[in-house]
Order: sequence, then structure tokens, then C-alpha cells
Amino acid sequence: MRFWAILFLLFKIFPLVAQTTEERTTFAFRSIGSREPVRMIIVGEIVSIDKVSVFEVDRMSQELGVDTRMDTVTIKVSDPKGIRVGQTLYILEKDPDHKTYRDGNIVGEVTVKSVFQTTFFGWQVRGEGYLRLIEDRPMTAARAIETAKFDEAILSKKKGDYFLAKGKPEEAIRNYKTSISLDPNYPDAHYALGKVHWQDGEGYVSSAREYSIAWKNRERFSTKEENLLFYLDYMRFLLFLHKTEGGDSSKHLDTLASVVKESKKLAPKNFENHLYSAEMSILQMQRMTPATPEERKHYEDWSEKAEEALDRANRIRSADFYLQKLACEFYNLKWKEMRNTPKEREYREKLIEHGKLLRMYYTGETNLSEDLMNSIRLAEKQARLQTSQI
Repeated sequence: MRFWAILFLLFKIFPLVAQTTEERTTFAFRSIGSREPVRMIIVGEIVSIDKVSVFEVDRMSQELGVDTRMDTVTIKVSDPKGIRVGQTLYILEKDPDHKTYRDGNIVGEVTVKSVFQTTFFGWQVRGEGYLRLIEDRPMTAARAIETAKFDEAILSKKKGDYFLAKGKPEEAIRNYKTSISLDPNYPDAHYALGKVHWQDGEGYVSSAREYSIAWKNRERFSTKEENLLFYLDYMRFLLFLHKTEGGDSSKHLDTLASVVKESKKLAPKNFENHLYSAEMSILQMQRMTPATPEERKHYEDWSEKAEEALDRANRIRSADFYLQKLACEFYNLKWKEMRNTPKEREYREKLIEHGKLLRMYYTGETNLSEDLMNSIRLAEKQARLQTSQI
């Protein structure tokens, strides 16, 4: 009797499993006349599409007569496996003649912005897309079957990290390249491969390519922490690239300005963000020759940004030799520029202040510019003379 009960239970379970697996796979059509269906995996159901209540008047909206801003979509998913930030999910409308989503039409696309777990509703995905033409009726979300390779890409990248930690860079590179072959736009793998090439010393050209691809796909980083680490490394690399290649090209500094902006959004209180922002602004100043009023304005804008970044970095971590060296270079430049103006004394005092901190935190590991040190001594001497004359 017990045997038949177990057998009956197995027959009840296995059809359910088979049905669940079948329902998760679908063929969707991009248009009514399309004869080429796309094989997909269903990931969940749309639970809400947030409509913007306040109409924002802009040129495009006025011309079209509709609100052109994106909708925020929330999707309830049973399993977040295979879903990642930056991925495109497809919104399917079920064919009314079918009980499942076997032959649905693709009626919209959503870019994944976050994947998170809630206490009461389980796993959810939040994305953005243009879904204004979809009526309030049940819709499902699916991902292309090819994205299943992403799981393998993650595994290969982690293997690369393991071999790198074990001191086997050749094996690490091989696994990073395997990860990229599985998902060519996976930023974590491109970033990791770029770092290895940069550590070689001679492979910075290859690093530039990998970092550039990671930057283009930055919205797809696996975590915010990894994203921030990439931004900080990329800023260091772009500064290195600018100084190594030299010339009058501003392309590296222009890219650096964009990276600084994104990194500050992600971590506004991060010390290195402000440090690299200051150095980038100073380099922008040094490559300019403000001959016209417009050029002078741009020069002053970079000067203000440099001073603000130096001040913020100093408030976060003043005990940093590189910061104090950078501050001395900047205030020395401004002091010379402001000779015989009301601002001369202010910048001289700033140079003296950071000069003292420079000496305090100097470790002797690098050589200090003798010209810079002479300028600091001259500023201190002038300040003493003025004090004795009072």
C-alpha cells in the first residue's frame, strides 16, 4: 500500500515539474508578420508600471503631444538567476488562444536598473522602458535564451580572480578572456583583464582597450562596490596614460572628466574622487593658454573646480603626501599668477600652509621638485619679512 502511495505521489510531482519547465520557455515574435520567433526564458510578471503624473513640457513632448519620459517598471521574479543590471528584458503579450506564453508578441523592452529581494514579495526587478502603449492588463517579462551564458561568464571571471590571487596571471588572463567570449559586454571581466595587463607594465595599450569597454558597459557592473573600484582605477589609469603619452591631446582628460563625474555620483565623500578631480582640473589648466575672454572663463572654471576638490579632499584626509604635493603645485601656480593683485597674499598663505603639511608627510620615497621647494621657501621668507615690518 505504501509503495502505491509513493508511486502515485511521483506521478503527481513529475508532471508539475515538467509543466513548470515548459512554461518557462517561450517563443516570442517581434511583429505580427514576423516568421522568425525568438526563443526566450520567462522571468516573471509585471506588477506595476509607474505613470508620471506631472506632465513635463519639453520640445519633443510638445511636438509629439505625448509624455516621452521613461516608465519605471516593477517585475516580480521567482528566481533572479541570469538577470543582471543593464540587461534588456522583453515584455510579452500572451496570445489569447494559448494557455501559456508559447506564442507571445514582444510589445516592449525594459532595461534592468536593480535586482533586489523584499521581505513579503520576494525577488523583484526594477527597470525602465517606454511602455505607455501597453494597457493595464497582465504582461510577462522574459530574457533571451542566449543570456544563460552569463552565468558561465561569471564563473570564468571568478576562476580568473582565484588564479590571480594564487600568483598565476597567465591562467587568470585565460579565464578572463573565456568570460569575455561568453559575454562580450561583461564589464567586470574587461576591468579584471585590464588590471592584469596594466600590472605587466608593458601592456597598457591592451589595458586602455579593456577599460574602455568596461566604461561603455558600466551600468552592468555586478555590484556598486566593483563599479566604484573600476572608476577609481580608471581615473588612475587615465592620468597615467595622459602623462605617459604626453602631447597636446585632450582625449584622456576629457574621458577622465566624465569618469570623475560618474564616480562622484556613486561616492560623493570618497577621498580619491576629489583627489583625482583636483589633479584633472590642474592638468586642464596647464594645457590652456587663456588668450580670449572665453578661454579665460574656461580657465577660471577649472581653477575653481581644482580649489574646491583640493579643499574637500583635505577635509577628508589631510595626512596624505600626494594631496599636499598637488595642493602646493596648484597654490604656487595661482600665487605666481596673482602677483601684484589683492589675491597674491591669500594664495601665498595657502602655499605656506600646504608646504608645512608637505614636509610633515614627506616619506622620502619620491623626489620633490627643487623649484617647488624653493617657491615654498620664498613664500615663507616674504611672509616673515612682512611680519617683521609691521
